[in-house]
Amino acid sequence: MQHIAAPSGLRLQLTGEGGHAGAVLMPDRHDALLAGAEIALAVEQAALGTGSPDTVATTGVFTIEPGAINSVPAQALLEIDVRDVALEPRDRALAAIKQATATICERRGVQWAIETLNADPPAACDPELVTTVEQICEQERIAYQRMVSRAYHDTLFMARICPVTMIFIPCRKGVSHRPDEYAAPADIKTGIAVLAHTLARLAE
Repeated sequence: MQHIAAPSGLRLQLTGEGGHAGAVLMPDRHDALLAGAEIALAVEQAALGTGSPDTVATTGVFTIEPGAINSVPAQALLEIDVRDVALEPRDRALAAIKQATATICERRGVQWAIETLNADPPAACDPELVTTVEQICEQERIAYQRMVSRAYHDTLFMARICPVTMIFIPCRKGVSHRPDEYAAPADIKTGIAVLAHTLARLAE
């Protein structure tokens, strides 16, 4: 593992005007859901627009009030996750999201408030540790590749106080953080062997 991406989390509260779905005419609406929908699309474009293949952005929470079929949504809550292995493209995406939010809400007559939940720096793995893991793989004739982790790990914070790296094993179809995540016992065994040999080498 070479780098660990760090997320920045945003909580966005949108306040429009509710009303009966039949009584409020379309030109008079200030629909919080529609403003949120545009912002969610802007989140995607902000990530795609940095020029970095490692920038990812996700609107993982989107709730509305009052949540009735015959009521114009008066409020919307969005929680947004933005990550990259480098601060500059991540922060550019964050700035683009905030600018898009202001523009969209002004056009739709929706009030907005944004809160930064966290903004952790990414971490670089220790080059010597990475090389040691590679040497162990070569010694044991195990195929390997250098990777970037975009998931949150305790290692992100440990990197602030000591050298770190991580060893990953294959999961079926690359799926993780889902109920159908699966790692074959043989791959688990291989990962344990690499870790054990690495620790032994470091202890010498």
